[in-house]
Amino acid sequence: MNLKQIIHQRYATKKYNPNKKIPADLIEQLIELLQYTPTSINSQPYHFIVTGNPDGKKRVASSMASDFFIFNHNKVIDSSHSIVICSKTSIDRNYLTKTIQKAYNDGRINSLEKVEQQVNQYMSFVDLHNKVEHNAKSWMGKQCYIALGYLLLGAAALGIDATPIEGFDSKALDKEFNLTEQGYTSLVVVTLGYHADDDIFASLPKSRLDKDDLFTFC
Repeated sequence: MNLKQIIHQRYATKKYNPNKKIPADLIEQLIELLQYTPTSINSQPYHFIVTGNPDGKKRVASSMASDFFIFNHNKVIDSSHSIVICSKTSIDRNYLTKTIQKAYNDGRINSLEKVEQQVNQYMSFVDLHNKVEHNAKSWMGKQCYIALGYLLLGAAALGIDATPIEGFDSKALDKEFNLTEQGYTSLVVVTLGYHADDDIFASLPKSRLDKDDLFTFC
């Protein structure tokens, strides 16, 4: 299957087949894909909650119990797996040191002196977002949405249906998983599985603006 086929078969699934599960080896591939998502200064300002069991999915779906979000509840319950993409609420020197020390351990940096240099360099970039641009939360969230894009395309490449969901009570979900205390907040829920036969959206043609509206070639 080529990329054109993948992007045209992918769609936001509205109804899942609750009896069809994603094989474990494919889930592991998606987990590794998320682990290796590219991020600005390799900051990795995220955490992923992965569940494929009924109890875990009920915990995620509890954030969709209100009238505002109930239409998303069964997507989580009937999915094979659901993933919550969570963003860090702040990045400090200790966290940067952890990521850069890992790069040293993995052989990307060849001396401990360079580790300290890179920590200082990257910390100045974080301070730019914190103290000058005042957009650190937005910047970290953007890195999480890179992971979302990776996940949606990766799932489609494996023949897995997916739905990105922002319609949930993030405060409720943060409380359910004690995310605030851990320095995270929930941004988006992604359901994964295989669509039900009666999901009419599976056969609808895609509709996007024309290339002339979307692109400038120069």
